[in-house]
Amino acid sequence: MLQLLAVSSPCHQLCVAASDPYNYIWCFLAPACRSFGGINRFKFLWHDVVLVTDPTALAVIMGRGEGAVDKAFETYAPINKMCDPHGQPNLLTAQADDRWKAIRKAVAVSFSAQNIKRKFPMILERVNEVVVRSARLGPKASIDVDQTALRVTLDVIGLAGFNHDYGCVHKDVPEYEHLIRVLPRCFTEVMLRVANPLRPIFPNWFKNGDKGARAFAMFQAEMRTLLDEMKARGPPPEDDQDIAAQLYRVMSENPGICENRILSEIGMLFVEGFETTGHTTSWTLFNIASVPGVQDKIAEELDSLGLLAKPGSPPPKELELDDLKRMPYLVAATKEAMRMFPVVSIMGRMTTKTTKVGHYTVPAGTIVATPLFAVQNTIHNWDKPEEFIPERWLDVPVETYVYDSTTNTSGGKRGITFMPFSEGPRNCVGQSLAKMEVLTLLAKLVGNFHLELAQEMGGRAGVISRESTHLTLQSAGTKGIRCHLHPRSENVAAGIVAA
Repeated sequence: MLQLLAVSSPCHQLCVAASDPYNYIWCFLAPACRSFGGINRFKFLWHDVVLVTDPTALAVIMGRGEGAVDKAFETYAPINKMCDPHGQPNLLTAQADDRWKAIRKAVAVSFSAQNIKRKFPMILERVNEVVVRSARLGPKASIDVDQTALRVTLDVIGLAGFNHDYGCVHKDVPEYEHLIRVLPRCFTEVMLRVANPLRPIFPNWFKNGDKGARAFAMFQAEMRTLLDEMKARGPPPEDDQDIAAQLYRVMSENPGICENRILSEIGMLFVEGFETTGHTTSWTLFNIASVPGVQDKIAEELDSLGLLAKPGSPPPKELELDDLKRMPYLVAATKEAMRMFPVVSIMGRMTTKTTKVGHYTVPAGTIVATPLFAVQNTIHNWDKPEEFIPERWLDVPVETYVYDSTTNTSGGKRGITFMPFSEGPRNCVGQSLAKMEVLTLLAKLVGNFHLELAQEMGGRAGVISRESTHLTLQSAGTKGIRCHLHPRSENVAAGIVAA
């Protein structure tokens, strides 16, 4: 059995404070895998857990064939209660039964390449609004790029999926009841309930238990509004393939799928898409601003495409969707940020029968944990994992987001050491929209501003010391990740972002 040892490691540390149990576990996993190898067993509370970072074993676990392991559904119960007061499951948390397959098939249409292309003008409009507002604040302003990215993300989810405008990028200070402030309170409550099963039963016994319960109720009310709007619109036109339309169809065509299940599915899209996309963007911006040379190489790439604002020159051309395919270095920097700072801390699965995990036989009912930080930051899988090196991705196809660095192969069939959107039949259904949004925001910000990490962040080490895991990887406290955005030209400073 793996011993819970205090292992010192020169690896990039993700431990904020020993008093935070989530970060203690997070900090422990990478050094443990570094010291004890790719498959380990330990006790978490009363559960047996097999910790897997071995590339070959991961490919089998995440796949579709013999040896694949499905999700540990009981672990996700607090997410169900967040999305629906009755605890209905959803695509993230449900077993892969006929209802799950019907909903997954329907929603996958919404994220097809053809449908996602239609969302690019809306994303670009919101991003350009962010550029103009940031320029208006001026280079002396200390801007939280994490909050900026989250605002864009929430607007995109609302508009792309439900034609509902949350207006986040237009607000100076969102109201306490606004969804962008409710969601983080919900995510904190989810983690607290995972750690303490008594918390939802006796919320008043625990610190901020009633606050968390109220946050759940506020979130559910907002999701109910989206559901009611969807029902009021009635049967959608044939060419409408947005999420709301697809959920309406699947509810109408499948009597076994109840309204509360659809409510949970609507909530799940915000759970999976909000903080994950926003924090991925901000961690990438952090690395662009703090690693010497990276920003200059991205700017050079943007300049070659006519997308870089320059002093004394006319405004650059407007970003087009096809431009995102011509930015290999920006994509490489984004992937490297995803590798070093995976926003999803750990994925839990559970064996339903006796299963082979690597060379070991694992009994039914065992949690199989795949900790992405450890997978993507252990020396067994990566060379110099503690260093931010975008160049390691330049020979990898830009469309590859499942990769095995030990064999230099894509697709996950032989091995996996990188899978920011997961892999297999339960991979992220909305990853096409997330990639488009992240790259659009990065290209427009770097194309119009030179990013400088604010002095109050304490440098690169200061930001890393505040990393915290509460459902997703983020910066602890209220500072976020702050940067000074220096306009690259007089036109940008004047709010002119494209020709």
